[in-house]
Amino acid sequence: MKLKLNAQPRLPSLKALHTFEVASRCASFTEAAEELNVTLGAVSRQIRHLENELGVELFHRKGNAVALNETGKRLAIDVTRALTLLQKASDRARPEQQQTLKLTCTLGIASHWLAARLPALRRADPDVSLVLDANESLRDLASGEADIAIRYSPTDNPPPHSHELLADAFAPLASPSFLDAHSAPITAADLASLQLIHSPWKDGHKLGVAGWQDWFAAFGEGTTAPRGIITFNSVGHALQEAIDGNGVVLGSLAVAEDALAAGRLVRVFGENQQLPAAYQYRLCWADSAFVSTTTRRWVNLLLQAAGKPPAF
Repeated sequence: MKLKLNAQPRLPSLKALHTFEVASRCASFTEAAEELNVTLGAVSRQIRHLENELGVELFHRKGNAVALNETGKRLAIDVTRALTLLQKASDRARPEQQQTLKLTCTLGIASHWLAARLPALRRADPDVSLVLDANESLRDLASGEADIAIRYSPTDNPPPHSHELLADAFAPLASPSFLDAHSAPITAADLASLQLIHSPWKDGHKLGVAGWQDWFAAFGEGTTAPRGIITFNSVGHALQEAIDGNGVVLGSLAVAEDALAAGRLVRVFGENQQLPAAYQYRLCWADSAFVSTTTRRWVNLLLQAAGKPPAF
């Protein structure tokens, strides 16, 4: 008697997986049917077909209402990622579809560093359709939510598939007009009577964006950080407040690079009394096996704009 070898499990139908992916994003099967331009019954049949093939239920059903159960939630993440990779692979096979690039970064980098360089970047690659996603949320590169990200990453543990873009440090910065309105030279003790601005953030190891408490502990000569500090949740917004002449910011030298070069900001203490950063701005992309020619080209263009060697 011959033993029957276990066959490789058959993949569910792509149509059923696509229907499930749409249904997982929608509030109802009715909404999914509208997006897919099919009937409600067709959506229900494809979902049932997929559940039967997998041998599990993927939704909680109560009357006409449906919601992903825990199994469905886990599967939705993987299916969305897989379908996105298939879409990106198909796009790479169509040269005319390779000209859209989505770049995500923080608001501070977008407004204080990237904006000034965009015209030159566009001239270097005028055919690409650039989508700039400037916000503080972390996009999933692996699932295709963005092609390139500029992220603030720990220097001692950089993410894979990344390259240093901007080193960082923190120093007291102010506009020339603000300093002209106050007696010079300013001492550490003088700072306590001025309007101070910062945007502190710390990770689980108490490293990240320095605050005035960190600076006074290092250079305050016995003076503690005063009350009345203006705190922003965005490094870029804190920097802009100082550029507008409204106080002294403990600013990121990476984000302030252009403002310092243009004289819109100056270092209160020259090259002295700055705090090192345990983080740096890095260019990040998905696994190189899935990186398009357009993405590779823009990674190199952005690195060139920062005076760094190419990554590809």
